[in-house]
Amino acid sequence: MEQKKEFEIVRHTTMKHLEIFLVEMTSRSPHGHEDLEIGILLEGSLLLFTEQEQHRLRPGDIYVITRYQVHSFHGTGEKNLILAFQIKTDFYRKINHQLGFLSLQSNIIRSGSLHNTLHRILLDCADVYFSARPFNDVRCSALLLDAMYEILSAAHFSFSNEKESDAAKKNSRRLNRIMDYIAEHYSEHIALDDIAALEHVSACHISHFIKNMLGISFQDYLNQVRFEQALRLADSSDLSILDICLETGFSSSRYLNQMFLKNLGCTVKEYKKMPEKPPFILAALPTDSVQKRYSFEQSAFLFRKYR
Repeated sequence: MEQKKEFEIVRHTTMKHLEIFLVEMTSRSPHGHEDLEIGILLEGSLLLFTEQEQHRLRPGDIYVITRYQVHSFHGTGEKNLILAFQIKTDFYRKINHQLGFLSLQSNIIRSGSLHNTLHRILLDCADVYFSARPFNDVRCSALLLDAMYEILSAAHFSFSNEKESDAAKKNSRRLNRIMDYIAEHYSEHIALDDIAALEHVSACHISHFIKNMLGISFQDYLNQVRFEQALRLADSSDLSILDICLETGFSSSRYLNQMFLKNLGCTVKEYKKMPEKPPFILAALPTDSVQKRYSFEQSAFLFRKYR
């Protein structure tokens, strides 16, 4: 499993405008990126968060994440596999400039004629992408445009203006910086003033920003980050409760125990002694980035199972 920074810069290695890969997702904290992202959940189940909405994905479901749209993923405990398409903005914006400002009413396509058509086109595109056929980049481009045409023909969508797009870009990048900062400093004392200073705005402004972007407060998100890290240490180490507090930023063992009671119904000591651990149900948002992304060769091999 690998951990990544939250500002995602997609590298298009096989084709300049497109990258297709298979990924097994444990969690991915809130982030945004410039590229259009389309995914098919091939197996398992997965939670997708967009803005302040939560969607449960099942095999065959298609999701579409538009440019700079903040989103996150969280596994459900069973193994999952995503066929992901990341499409460079310049590819489709040169054809129609408005497409760079596309916004969908719904990010999930589960059934119906649009789903069936898109599913077929995307699998065909991946099949060509992983092949060594002559001019496969041309064929992939044609299939991608077919997919986008189908979305524009059948999905409910709108176009933002330049000002709204610039604001989405600014907000996405700001949130990425904040998520990175929290991930790096959660074990230390962090206050809203620290985040505000980082972003050169007031603490009140940054408080409203985080609440609007995540749907929860800064302190609730920070507590969740610390709790999930403490839970990992309780599972995988022999550290004392005091040492776990020091490693994860909790001010006292009493507060840490309160978090365990709230999320799991038991204290840390009781949890560590349990032969069968109680399930942890995600309370708010994923706070970590843990995923297994398969290489081009691995993705090409595994994809054969689905053709």
